[in-house]
Amino acid sequence: MDSFLKSIILESYGNEPHHKSNSYELADIFIKDGVIEKIDRTAISAFDISSEHFFVTSGFVNSHLHPNQLLDRRMLDELSITNLLSAMHIVQKKNDEDRYHQAIFVLLDALKSGATSVYAIASRPEPVIRAFNDIGIIGALNCVFNDVWEGKGNVPAQISLEDVEKQFSKYFESNCENLKIHIGSASILTASNELLTLFNDIAIRYNTRVNIHMSEGIESVEACRKNRGTSPVRLLENLGILNERWNLIHATTVDEEEIKLIARSGASIIHCPVSNAKTGVGIAPMLEFHKNGVNIAIGTDACSNNNTNNILNEAYFATLLHNGVHKNPLVFSEEIIFDWLTTNGLKIIDSPSSGKIEVGQRADLLLWSLKDPCFVPLPYGKLRSVLINNAPDAKPHTVMLAGKKIIENYICTNDLEKIATGAINAWARRGLYNEAPSDFIP
Repeated sequence: MDSFLKSIILESYGNEPHHKSNSYELADIFIKDGVIEKIDRTAISAFDISSEHFFVTSGFVNSHLHPNQLLDRRMLDELSITNLLSAMHIVQKKNDEDRYHQAIFVLLDALKSGATSVYAIASRPEPVIRAFNDIGIIGALNCVFNDVWEGKGNVPAQISLEDVEKQFSKYFESNCENLKIHIGSASILTASNELLTLFNDIAIRYNTRVNIHMSEGIESVEACRKNRGTSPVRLLENLGILNERWNLIHATTVDEEEIKLIARSGASIIHCPVSNAKTGVGIAPMLEFHKNGVNIAIGTDACSNNNTNNILNEAYFATLLHNGVHKNPLVFSEEIIFDWLTTNGLKIIDSPSSGKIEVGQRADLLLWSLKDPCFVPLPYGKLRSVLINNAPDAKPHTVMLAGKKIIENYICTNDLEKIATGAINAWARRGLYNEAPSDFIP
């Protein structure tokens, strides 16, 4: 499929990392077979940019997303992390078609905020794989396996150790350039030492990655100390499996030594500040991770505990949060936040993309309408700042996946979202949701 973007606005030197420019180019982008074939550029002053133009950026990465928790939205508000996890383990009356519709809705919702790549997690991967393929979005999917439960409340679904690889190998048949299949568990509380070691062995043999919620609050850390004799990060280190193949989600409750262990290992951290704040598990020490050279990406987590799928809102909140914590208005520069949203996230999903608008790259592009009020006053330029600092008001007018318009004029160009929305609302109207008891876990 060929397409052509005429007279759009690009940042000058936008292909260089850590640039801080207020210079722009009027450009024509030629796309052939989903790939950028040619870019013609002419310098333009910010004062000459018109509201009739579109500002174009590469797509972002939502590095942690649960596509199958949409039906929990608003039902688990104001719960502690312990009660929330227990409530999520309550079996709901939904089938794979219900899970597919949830995944379609959530992935498209993430796409509408600019996430053209997604790192998803699911205990029932098949409907999510189908949703990825039907939308055409790229990313990675973490297939979850649990064999123990050392937390409180309801017990999650479990699998025997000997069946893990047999099941994972079936899911791995869907592994391809556009969708990487990873392995992992919900947390240390749901994976025995033997299963954790097996994950690492499988990751090496299948050349894939391990993805796991890590040190998400003091309760999970204390439970690990009680049951395993040490903290979650030290446990991975003691087992000899903490390495660059591991992606650690949350990591709100780690000490200085653990930060250095993670840095030395080459493991990545996925920051979910909104979810962490909403569930009260704490604030991850992101400045310390950054100073120690840890690869950092950012994700929205789930509709059950965020409750949005808006990756730019997540980045905006992260900026404000850490500025406030450190009493410094520039803890993380705009350039660093954009690295979290692009190159760093692409690294942990093993994407071949550079995250840049350049010849040879897949045309996953965001077109921002400069008519939107958040870009006023337009002659100031600094357009990229709008995407972070006006995040609640900024959404891409058009989203292209491999040169094809999936979102245009802020709405889906196909019927997938409409069908999914109808199916999800119909499920909810049937009163099938199995709510947690009000007294719950003290």
